Amino acid sequence: MNIKTGLEIVKMHSEYQQKIRELEVAINQLADYDYCQTVLREQLSRLRSELVALEDTRFQALEPVVIGTSLLGGK
Repeated sequence: MNIKTGLEIVKMHSEYQQKIRELEVAINQLADYDYCQTVLREQLSRLRSELVALEDTRFQALEPVVIGTSLLGGK
C-alpha cells in the first residue's frame, strides 16, 4: 500500500495543475498543427482525470489496522 502524507498530496496536486497549464498554453500555440494539438489534448485529458483521481483519494479513510500486544512488546 502506498500512503502519502497530506503535504505530498498537495505537492502532487500543484504539479498536476502546473502541467495542465503548460499543456493548455502549448495547445493554444500550436493552433496550425492539428496532430500535435490532438496528442496534447489526449495528454491533457489524461492529466485531468489523474488529478480528479488524486483529489478523490485525498480524504479516503484507510482500513483500520489492529496491532496485537505481542507486536508492541507486551505479554
